Amino acid sequence: MPSLKVDTEKTTPTTPEADKNLEGGFGEDAPEELISDDPSFLRDNLNDIVLLIVLIGLTVIKFATEDKLMSLNLFFIVILVTGYTLGKRVAVLTAFLTILIVWAFILSDKTPFLIHYSNDILNFYMTLWSGFLILTGWLGSALAKTFQRETEETEEPSPSLTKKYYKNLKLNG
Repeated sequence: MPSLKVDTEKTTPTTPEADKNLEGGFGEDAPEELISDDPSFLRDNLNDIVLLIVLIGLTVIKFATEDKLMSLNLFFIVILVTGYTLGKRVAVLTAFLTILIVWAFILSDKTPFLIHYSNDILNFYMTLWSGFLILTGWLGSALAKTFQRETEETEEPSPSLTKKYYKNLKLNG
C-alpha cells in the first residue's frame, strides 16, 4: 500500500509583536525603560528574585509568626513593587501564585487560624485579601505607566521656562 503524507501544520504569517510575545516579551504589558538594557544580576533575574522573596516570606510566615493573617499584608508591598518594575502580567500572576500557596497552607492546617477567627470570617478575610492583592498588582503597573507618561511630558521644557532661565543667566552672568 502506498503511504499518504498529510500536512497537518499550517503556518500563518506572524506580526513582529506576536513574535516578540512568543520570544518571552510582555508586549504592551511591561512598563518601558524602567529597567534599562544594562546587564546586571539584579535586572536579569528580577522575576526569580521576586518569586524567591514570595516563597521565603510565606515560609517564614507559616513557621515563625503567631498572627499569620496580619503578616500576609506585607505581600502588598512585594506585589506593588513587582507591578511597578515588571508589569501587569507578572504582578497579577505573582499575586495569584501567592494566593494559591496561602490557601494551600490554610487548607493543610486550619487550626491555627480557627483559634482567632470562625471559618466564615476566615474565608471572608482571605477572599478580600486575595482580591485586593490582585488589584494591587494591577495598580502597580498603572502607577508605573502614569509616572512614565509624566516624565515623557516633562522632558521638554516649556518656552516660558526657557526664557526665564536664559534671562536669569544673562542677569547673573
